[in-house]
Amino acid sequence: MDHEGSGVLDAPGQGHDVAGWLRLAAIAVAVRPGHLPDGRPCLTIGEVRRYAAYNHLQGDNPEHDRGDCGIVSCADVLNQFDVPLTEADAFRHASRCRELHLVPGRLDQSGWTLPAEQAAILADYGIAAHAEEAQPIERLALAVQQGRGVIAMVNAGVLWSDPRVLGHGQANHAITIIGIARDRYDGALLGFYINDSGTGQSGQFVSAHLMKTAFEHEGGFCVVTDLAQPKPVG
Repeated sequence: MDHEGSGVLDAPGQGHDVAGWLRLAAIAVAVRPGHLPDGRPCLTIGEVRRYAAYNHLQGDNPEHDRGDCGIVSCADVLNQFDVPLTEADAFRHASRCRELHLVPGRLDQSGWTLPAEQAAILADYGIAAHAEEAQPIERLALAVQQGRGVIAMVNAGVLWSDPRVLGHGQANHAITIIGIARDRYDGALLGFYINDSGTGQSGQFVSAHLMKTAFEHEGGFCVVTDLAQPKPVG
């Protein structure tokens, strides 16, 4: 049964983390029983299956630029708000508005955007958003629980365990957070479900520990919509 923010699922028992369950009480999106990839039971929070459909491998734009993860993430979030938009549409718009950057002769690095520019792109299509920095992973989780669209800037080398794309250790890749997993007993944050246009993986589970390293340690930059997504009909 889905839980839509009408109260906690069960009263916390003796020794359980009451604060964790109080966090769950404010949830405005669907909560479903689930399991982590290793088989551990959890609560899956958010429209993971539905939003996973909005992701694809980046580079499907008029210039064939392959560094436009932020553009794809913006299109992803806009579709979550029932604003139908393709990567190519968002790319052309951002080009006209000078909201993306090109690296001559490097298609793999061209098309990138700053968090403030991603927020501007969302606002251009009527979805007000703002950029944040120095945020903890719990901030991402709470935004998802509130039904907000979330783009997180991470280090691709850390996220993919690939030293070739570590760069200087800075945030160099945008992903979309489409859900979270919490412990069903105490509400502890276990991890995130992400859309990653860099690999094309949709609804991928990333542990809280890995996200903390890839996101918090690289600056905690993110873009969060000001309002929640519309609830699905039916």
